[in-house]
Amino acid sequence: MSSPAHQIGRRAQPAKRTAVAVMSLRGSAVSEADARFLTERLGIELSRTGAFDLLEREKMAEILREQGFQQTGACDETACLVEVGRLLPVEKMIGGAVGHVGSVYSAQLRLIDLRTGLVERTATRDYKGELEYLLTVGMRETAEELAGKIGPQAQAQAQPAGASPQSEAMMRSLIMAQVERESKSKFWAVTWSIFPGAGNLYARNYWGASGFCVAGFITFGAWVNSNTDGDSTTNPGTWGLIHLGIRVADMVVAARSVGRHNKKVRQKYGLTMVPSPFDTRPALALTGTF
Repeated sequence: MSSPAHQIGRRAQPAKRTAVAVMSLRGSAVSEADARFLTERLGIELSRTGAFDLLEREKMAEILREQGFQQTGACDETACLVEVGRLLPVEKMIGGAVGHVGSVYSAQLRLIDLRTGLVERTATRDYKGELEYLLTVGMRETAEELAGKIGPQAQAQAQPAGASPQSEAMMRSLIMAQVERESKSKFWAVTWSIFPGAGNLYARNYWGASGFCVAGFITFGAWVNSNTDGDSTTNPGTWGLIHLGIRVADMVVAARSVGRHNKKVRQKYGLTMVPSPFDTRPALALTGTF
């Protein structure tokens, strides 16, 4: 028979988290950029429930590319979610849609058990008002409902009085803040390149990071050996120039990798950098669809 202390210890153990992945939500009368941002917020809220271990979206995309998965159109149907989920190291998939009909914004989500291929739980939230209420309240409540922490919504909720009517401006500022958080700095990429490959690692150019790391240490070692070995047939200055060239290339590629990474982040949220005339001089304008 277990002692009281042992029983208390067992009860204190945290509940097991379920490994899940979230598919991009399909938008209906909602812009692609808004649907992407709502998907990102849903992932954050799911992690906050304490019931799920969320597979990062970048990791999910990388695995699907390696598996050769080709997706055409939105993947929010149960069969498609099961097909995708079985390629990933997760137990369950979450997918669905967000939409706008009249004055109501709605989120309709499903939790799919990949072992059975069946819908385990659904969550629906409807709000009368502005889109930001679906972001700030709807994604949290749908995540909690999928986690079994709250019950279904009885009826559509009206946005509280006094809430800001500037939904587009608020969504734009939130998306811009998220883009800022995910973007990288060329300054830090070049600074980290003091260590071979570190700048490219910072910029998430992993192949470049490993290549420059190996090349940097090999050429540095060869330069040191050529200086200490009097019988060396290679001029020490030659190895020094080769090493210097590789270090400069490391910094240049790291800076360019930052540019590619930031471009992908902007595209992810529906933002693009386009040329725009300003006082007869070329300038860059940040545009997006909201």
